[in-house]
Amino acid sequence: METLEIIVSKANAVRFSHVDGNMASFDNRLSFDEKFFNKTNPKFDQTWFKDDIILVQLKAGLTATVVLNKIVDGGSTSAITATATTTYSTFKTYDYVITLASIERFYFTATSESSSHTSECQNVVSEDLEYLKIEWTNFDAVSNTFQFDYSTTAAIANVNYMRIRGQMVTYKPAGEITVYDNQNEISKIKGNYYRDLVLDTEPIPRQIAEILIIATQHDTLIVNDVGYVAQELSEVSDLGSFVQIQGTLRVVTSLGMNADDVGYDCDSTTTSTVENKIDETASGADTFSVSAGYGVTQIIVKKLTGTPVLKVGSTVGGEQILVSRTITSTTAIIFNIRYIPSTPSAAWTIYYDVSGGTIEIFIQTIIYRP
Repeated sequence: METLEIIVSKANAVRFSHVDGNMASFDNRLSFDEKFFNKTNPKFDQTWFKDDIILVQLKAGLTATVVLNKIVDGGSTSAITATATTTYSTFKTYDYVITLASIERFYFTATSESSSHTSECQNVVSEDLEYLKIEWTNFDAVSNTFQFDYSTTAAIANVNYMRIRGQMVTYKPAGEITVYDNQNEISKIKGNYYRDLVLDTEPIPRQIAEILIIATQHDTLIVNDVGYVAQELSEVSDLGSFVQIQGTLRVVTSLGMNADDVGYDCDSTTTSTVENKIDETASGADTFSVSAGYGVTQIIVKKLTGTPVLKVGSTVGGEQILVSRTITSTTAIIFNIRYIPSTPSAAWTIYYDVSGGTIEIFIQTIIYRP
């Protein structure tokens, strides 16, 4: 990127338009500035609740002078100071952690010597149960995935989220079933079961819909504190100049599995090809012993008390297996891990550290080298 340029990621919850002086396009117009010859264009504000804490992250060239301003209805302007700045070899990321302490309506501007961006109008209201809270983040250690740096302290502690009017009413059973047809007799071989719920949103601008669809492509997607996975892109229906999202979300944890007829016994298998490590009240530094030839495939955690920060490594204080994460969900969330030790022929140790609270942690290891 250019040294004086700003880039605003589309994974940011606050939507910005790029004021580039070009003819009207999807990216350089705010939703209320769009004009259509045969469609009306209703007003839309991004909505937050009083005392919400939101994150705005800007990516900029190394020598850019970055300014983030907040302009309140009525004209008062205030500059917002970056909470933290992270410097890489070719760019910097600026994290702004903002507490919305007042009921008000405002917008942001983000500028540098060669870039200008303006946000949609932001409206802070009292709590409203019609709104869903949709949160998302990635597990990338250090990257500019989606042009967003998920590894900063602020991005780990304050994941992106959006409040949107919507509902998850339509229920669909999901799973896989295998049967064996032995002439006139049919037998169940195996089956598993998941719960699917359909997310229906209110009519929203196309640009806001795009942010939500990008959110469903992240490693972690949480709706009202429950973890989901989107297995395919959401459907989008035109409603005048606005659109409506309808997408099927699957609860991340299987609700049941029948596999006895194929000889797979979950309980006995944990002593052969799978080793499960559990600490139901983890706090402070502790360890798990792992057998030779086993590697980590999954970590499942949930918050019990406080604001716990978890890191998991193969050395004391290390983060080789899971970089530091603030655990905010009181329901189980899953980290899919691919980690094997450098010396597979020897037994080894998992070191985990929990600060700021307590969690329940479950680590699954599977044999990969007998």
